Amino acid sequence: MKTIIILSHGSRHENGNSLPEKIASEIEAKTGITTRIANLQLSPPYLDDVIEEEYKKGVREFLIHPFFLHKGVHVIKDIPEYLKNLEKKYGDVKFVLTEVVGEHPNLVSFVENILRRYL
Repeated sequence: MKTIIILSHGSRHENGNSLPEKIASEIEAKTGITTRIANLQLSPPYLDDVIEEEYKKGVREFLIHPFFLHKGVHVIKDIPEYLKNLEKKYGDVKFVLTEVVGEHPNLVSFVENILRRYL
């Protein structure tokens, strides 16, 4: 079994999870694969809790999408270390970490599209 996790920073704002939840819902509808959101800090659901819940359901493969614009400290250092510790804890899991949103080749087009509405 596989689960997709949309991993964001986390926010204290009450609507901080609304965009990741919307994306997760649409990804799950399009792929048929269970898709959950998780946060690194500041607000639940936290990554380790989501992994534990899915692990108890029999999931052993996690496709983790860091929902970040660029590769900062969280993406370069914190997330890989976090996943390494979870691999040690569970032993039989596989984590696949995707590229960040900002590395997508269409990013400039997305931004241009937004800007053109204001020009």
